[in-house]
Amino acid sequence: MKLKLNTPEVMAVINVSPESFYLTSVKSTEEELLKFAAGAFKAGVRIFDIGGMSTAPFKRTWVPEDVELSRLKWAVNLLRRELGDRAILSVDTFRPRVASEVAKLGIDILNDVTGLRYSNELAMVAKEHGLTMILCARERTQSSLNPVDAVINEAKWSINMAESMGVDDIIIDPCIGFPPLDRDQNLEPNRQVTNTRYDDWPYRDIYLVANVARIRMELNRPICVGVSRKGFIRRLLGVDIEDSIWGTLGLHAYLAYVGVDIIRTHDAVETLHVIKIINMVKECGGDYLGCVNNVRKAYKEAS
Repeated sequence: MKLKLNTPEVMAVINVSPESFYLTSVKSTEEELLKFAAGAFKAGVRIFDIGGMSTAPFKRTWVPEDVELSRLKWAVNLLRRELGDRAILSVDTFRPRVASEVAKLGIDILNDVTGLRYSNELAMVAKEHGLTMILCARERTQSSLNPVDAVINEAKWSINMAESMGVDDIIIDPCIGFPPLDRDQNLEPNRQVTNTRYDDWPYRDIYLVANVARIRMELNRPICVGVSRKGFIRRLLGVDIEDSIWGTLGLHAYLAYVGVDIIRTHDAVETLHVIKIINMVKECGGDYLGCVNNVRKAYKEAS
């Protein structure tokens, strides 16, 4: 890959969309945005995923393209000014015109939650600007396939489409927490759907988490996983969105241990600490002196 990853990387969510499902992640002022980004970057976070229109499928979040574009330009310009080229900037959009305009400001990743199903023109933007793509593997409609098989099938379709348009720097997102595309009410304004989730969504989502290593192995592509504070955690644990941090961090520990490439999260610094301690544990699988040396090195670097 052109984008060099230090597996697992933390991808910090920065929402400049007031309609986002987790309001704490929304940055509405320059001070809020830069304080969060500078703190996360200082702690060791390199990747920031910026959203100008929420993609939460269970809320009505559609905004006009010009609104999304204005929000993203504001955020990207501020982050580049503050962090320079040291940070990796990702933009979470599936609309080609928005992506094309923001790409001119100097971003690194296009994160498409539709996996090029909304518009394959997004791959043309990535090709033109030399961008990495994160492609969400989503079914068009709910099938009877095993959820892992469904993700692998859809990921292959997205990969083939991107490659046919000259993009081969691809990361796959198993799209945990998202419904089939025909149940997503936010792919067009005023769209009416009767159900905004898979019928068995909490169980499907936790099953996909448990099998991300298989998905990564079969696709032979880097994997980005986003489970941060999502509904299945809240439903399975019976907690509200604030208390969902503990289930979130538990899953992040598991994801770090099984070796996913990117963990997308609202709680970036906390997740970074989880990853660091998991990496120390993994370094201690051999002899004791090797463990001591590796942990001392990691501790020194963290300090």
